[in-house]
Amino acid sequence: MSGAEVIGLISGTIAIINAVTKVYDAVTDASGLPEAFRDVAQRLPLIKDTLQTALAHLNTSSRDNRFYQAMMPVVDGCKDKATRLEKIFLKVIPQADSPRSERYVLAVRTLGKGSRVESLMKGMLEDLQLLAGNRMMKLATEAQLGELAKAAEEVSAIPPSLLVEDPASGIHNYGSGPQNVNTGSGSQLNNNGGQLFVGGTFTGPFNFST
Repeated sequence: MSGAEVIGLISGTIAIINAVTKVYDAVTDASGLPEAFRDVAQRLPLIKDTLQTALAHLNTSSRDNRFYQAMMPVVDGCKDKATRLEKIFLKVIPQADSPRSERYVLAVRTLGKGSRVESLMKGMLEDLQLLAGNRMMKLATEAQLGELAKAAEEVSAIPPSLLVEDPASGIHNYGSGPQNVNTGSGSQLNNNGGQLFVGGTFTGPFNFST
């Protein structure tokens, strides 16, 4: 394991974050986008700044292979999440061939569990806390580590952009905007306002409580 490999991963991740930022900044109409996209985009500069600090540190210091081996899983995991985030932003935001909510569902379904935009951002922030807080790296002050931790807490509080981790079935939008419910084969039920409940087959009374 070499420092060049770790540096290459960090540089690649920064390039991905720049690409995601560019895609979002080009948005002129955010209609149909879950609010989580905006909240995630607002935290991209913090991700980039932390990665650039790590890159500068590694470029001006030398470590043994054990250090780089310890860093590799964290940096590699961060790049993987950034790559999935980029794929979602590219699939959902620019194209106009289908509603954004539908493209988002398909993107998350393709990328697998844990691919909601807020989940990916939270994972990256946690990766960077590990990287910046490593006693051998000494990248961040207590205040800077606190900023990363606070951002992770704020992302954890974002309403789910999809109500279920597996969007193959269930409610496909949460929060503002249309709510799309697919119960499998048959009709697609769309709710453009108010609340919608889809029931199955019941053998007895079914009661709603307040």
